[in-house]
Amino acid sequence: MTKGCPNCCPYCAVPELEPEYVDFVPLEKQIDPNKKDLILLDNNVLASSEFHRIVEEIKKHGFQKGAKFQGAQRYVDFNQGVDARLLTEEKMELLSQLPLKPLRIAFDNIKLKKLYTEKIYLAHKYGIRYLSNYILFNYDDTPKDFYRRLQINIELNEELGLSIFSFPMRFIPLDAKDRKYISPNWKKTQLRGVQCILHATHGVVGARRPFFEKAFGRNTDEFKYIIEQPEELIFHRDKMKPYECRSHVPAS
Repeated sequence: MTKGCPNCCPYCAVPELEPEYVDFVPLEKQIDPNKKDLILLDNNVLASSEFHRIVEEIKKHGFQKGAKFQGAQRYVDFNQGVDARLLTEEKMELLSQLPLKPLRIAFDNIKLKKLYTEKIYLAHKYGIRYLSNYILFNYDDTPKDFYRRLQINIELNEELGLSIFSFPMRFIPLDAKDRKYISPNWKKTQLRGVQCILHATHGVVGARRPFFEKAFGRNTDEFKYIIEQPEELIFHRDKMKPYECRSHVPAS
């Protein structure tokens, strides 16, 4: 219902693909009334000055909260995610009028922890229980930063009774001819280790602590130990020597 994004983030291809931001694109000619759910591919819907109008348009076409199609619950998914920096209380209240499943919010940098956490609390306040987020890694983060962002979601799930699923996304420069790029803060073995774990989880980091700690470790030191092991040991974790936390290394 919008096009482009005004942010021009250096790691993102949207400014190249859709350089002009369009505030509103009507649903009339796009929507199929015979489909149960609505998936929207907006790159930054919250940047629109017409956001209130966008929500009303979606509701007008039968996708208000509680709406059903042939007896089944309808859902709306802003598939590219929403920008936490633009997610005001007023906009969250408008979003809560839609049958969102999930609400996707990016958490691309550990420096956004306070902002990201505040928006999760706000979603909880307005009754939004199913959330997902995109976790950019191999950009300017470290393995420790990456693990902590995933762990924060586990902690929020437990505290608020939510269901937040994470989708890690490995950064590759826009002009790269292959997927071999390694940022200064990562090692090739570590990136391959993360890929091995995500291969087993089908790219998704689940919402519950036992699953998370089995896959990624109980703290940042254990995570680093796991992802630096040979692939065969990561896939067959039962054969890996248990990580022994050394007393001089604080657990996270």
